[in-house]
Amino acid sequence: MKTVATAVLATLIGVGCGQQTIPCGTFTFSGSPDGNRGEIINNSFAFNPNACSATCTCNQVAYIQIVRIIDTSTGNFLSPSTDQTNREVTGDPDATQNGWAVDRIDNRVWGYYGRNNDGSFASYLTPGSSTTPAVLGDEPSGWPDNSWFDAVDVPVCLDADSKCLNGLLGYDYWLFAVEQGGGTQTPFNEIGVDWNRDAVDKSIARWNVTAGALGKNQFPTFNRLSNQLVSGSGCAISRAS
Repeated sequence: MKTVATAVLATLIGVGCGQQTIPCGTFTFSGSPDGNRGEIINNSFAFNPNACSATCTCNQVAYIQIVRIIDTSTGNFLSPSTDQTNREVTGDPDATQNGWAVDRIDNRVWGYYGRNNDGSFASYLTPGSSTTPAVLGDEPSGWPDNSWFDAVDVPVCLDADSKCLNGLLGYDYWLFAVEQGGGTQTPFNEIGVDWNRDAVDKSIARWNVTAGALGKNQFPTFNRLSNQLVSGSGCAISRAS
């Protein structure tokens, strides 16, 4: 398995590489170790349509989150549940795209992060609007030594009366690694790049393919409102530090 693990690590070295996306607003991210092989995450998004040349308001901004967990000693993908394993992207010729899945706890029919089956939201997701930030809370924990956990948080407009309905408003990338002995450091964070955006699209498509068999609601067709890229983007630091 050494060759597999080496190939995985080579892929991970480039996670910060690519053309940076331009969000339709401002992300405010914070994270810290939780003492249980994981992190306490808070991610806030203040929608500003002018930032991406959109012309709309939105009275309900929520999130989609995709995650990928890798055992770096073997190259195997890890998952918190069989449901999530079943909706992982696999077999893509681009190694950066494999292993990602829409992150939802079991027995939830909606793919939107924190959304309950009745359409309300759990306490760890505060929907936003054009005037109030949308706030996502997360606490991934309990992962084994030598595991790599990365995520992309994507605010989305769910306001049925908005011209931005089903608009994806930005991409925010974060990651942490679990060290030998279970320690973690402050998570790495940056605005998502082009391949993060592609991983979101493929994870959404995979959710829809498996939705019927897994008893989930399909996502609608989304529109990338955050569709512009920063010219000349390069590579950022790609490890927790």
